[in-house]
Amino acid sequence: MAALIKRLNSAFLKGLLTLLPIALTISLLIWIVRSLESTFGDVLTSMMPPEFYIPGLGLFLALFAIIATGLLVENYLAGSLLRRLEEYLKRAPVIRAIYSPLKDLTDLFSRTQGPDQAQKVVFVRVSPSIELVGLVMRETFNDLPNVRMQQGTVAVFVPLSYGFGGYTLLVQADSIRDAGIPAERALQLAITGWVRAGR
Repeated sequence: MAALIKRLNSAFLKGLLTLLPIALTISLLIWIVRSLESTFGDVLTSMMPPEFYIPGLGLFLALFAIIATGLLVENYLAGSLLRRLEEYLKRAPVIRAIYSPLKDLTDLFSRTQGPDQAQKVVFVRVSPSIELVGLVMRETFNDLPNVRMQQGTVAVFVPLSYGFGGYTLLVQADSIRDAGIPAERALQLAITGWVRAGR
């Protein structure tokens, strides 16, 4: 009897650990789809009679808006107008408190993709026996004339494990060394606490 209970507990734990990430991924995707459908569906229902609305039109409009925005950003004239709008949103009194952090977060993840990634993954030495893993965000501060920085200062973003967020360290360049891994992989490792995934 004890052996059976032990085996059931083991099977339950293995099943839970297998299904949990799948279930959370599916739940997140469903939430995103429902949010897009609800948001853009409300826009459509405000412009057309409710009886003409077909479920799924909101999601279709959302996909169309995303692709159209991407095409506009690639256009020089429209892209410059969108950048001006972004600058206005970053300066607006209340909106900037919400928009700026979200925009910076999306920029961080977008710049970790592809061969032209802006961030370099480094180890930051905080003591003789302790190092942190971070991404170099900037090595120059020319656009911040009122901020006095020591020569050789580097801004390194250190992501937190098991959640979104992190903190920025302003360190000397001689206290960092190249980690030799892609930024996208470094973020994955940081989020999972560097746990080793078995096959």
